[in-house]
Amino acid sequence: MQKQPIELTPTQVGILARCPLHYHFSQQNSTKFSQTQADQSIEALVRETIQHLHIAGGPARLELAECLVRVAGYPAATQMVETYYRRLQRDWSRVLAVNEEMSLRISIAPVSLTLHATLDRLDKTRDGGILAIIFYTEAGSPLAADDLRQDLGMTVYHALVAATYPLKRPVRLQQLWLRADQDVTIELSEEEYRRNLSRLREPVQALAHGEVMARPGLHCESCPFKYRGCPVYAHDATPPDSSDDFDPDDSSGKIHPRQWIFKI
Repeated sequence: MQKQPIELTPTQVGILARCPLHYHFSQQNSTKFSQTQADQSIEALVRETIQHLHIAGGPARLELAECLVRVAGYPAATQMVETYYRRLQRDWSRVLAVNEEMSLRISIAPVSLTLHATLDRLDKTRDGGILAIIFYTEAGSPLAADDLRQDLGMTVYHALVAATYPLKRPVRLQQLWLRADQDVTIELSEEEYRRNLSRLREPVQALAHGEVMARPGLHCESCPFKYRGCPVYAHDATPPDSSDDFDPDDSSGKIHPRQWIFKI
């Protein structure tokens, strides 16, 4: 049984709610299957360059050409840094904080959680509120605002910012996708906030009692553990690109739903 507070990042919260077994596997395995090594290198390079721009004092103190020197030879990184630089020229006067680490202890009936994350950027808004900006360097674009308001990861960011800056209201959240040069901004109502967090009740209570549940769905198609230990797919044929030197089990199909709850 879990005694210490369960520590969760926004990404981990989303995974836990979608499939607790995926969350358990990810905690046991430090390898990042979701990104290739090249993608991780580009992300690190872009973030380091943006951080250097912030520390230098923004676009007024550091020319774009100087920023681009750091990403020379990486077209994708160059494009993202240039995109961000142009945006920061417009927004620099509103920047309140960058790369800020936040932590919050909460309790969900009655499991203790510690939520933590590093916020890429926090801006002041004209109406006295605060805008939390989260950078994304992978390919893709933001969800529609209605879908994003139901996203548990974004709800965790909201909780962290609201608790850290209690005098700044309203709290708004923005996903900034640098490759696509797109963003979407949302503001959660109290009802949305509470409803979203309530979806964590069942998985965290189970986790506190040493149990996880597999929740198969469309997300299984992109799950890195589908053929790397997930018992739901243990009897499925080995994927076509498998390099295993043994023949796959001839049986097919998934295990019975009643067996999808596992003790850990």
